Amino acid sequence: MDAKTLDIVKAGWAMFARYGYAKTTMSDIAGEAGVARQTVYNAFSSKEDILRAVVRLAGEEALSEVQAAWADAGSLSEKISIFQSLGPECWYKAMVAAPDWGALMDGMNRAAASELADLETRWVRVIETMFAETLRTERETYGEVAHFLYTASKNTKYGAEGLEDVQRRLATIHKATLALLA
Repeated sequence: MDAKTLDIVKAGWAMFARYGYAKTTMSDIAGEAGVARQTVYNAFSSKEDILRAVVRLAGEEALSEVQAAWADAGSLSEKISIFQSLGPECWYKAMVAAPDWGALMDGMNRAAASELADLETRWVRVIETMFAETLRTERETYGEVAHFLYTASKNTKYGAEGLEDVQRRLATIHKATLALLA
């Protein structure tokens, strides 16, 4: 992705967060990126394409941030906490800070389904590898437990009554994951 395209994606990210997916226009994104609307259309054929790029970029940045933080963590419990804090907890905060977040989530789930599925596969693989490296053993169940940790943690946002509720749910998933790996 060249610098101009990256600027457009970051502008899309900012506009979706500020106005919501449905209310953001290609003109809004162009204005935020400091480029002509035609420049946005040259890079992306639709707002959905920009949303897919935003999902990819956000996922890659979160994954990199978590892996970098894991380098300084010692225990499995610390690493699970880092994942949950920099991943699902941050995602929840960003989601509820956005106006019309329900529509944004629907738009992401519809328009960026393949990107979300690819990210889930990458996250599960990275978590599975972290389990094996931290515990210094190999088990067939690591993939299943990694999938449980990722999907259960990611889904804590649904029906949550606030950040404290999300944090309580994450703590339960944390304990369950440690028990599954014991």
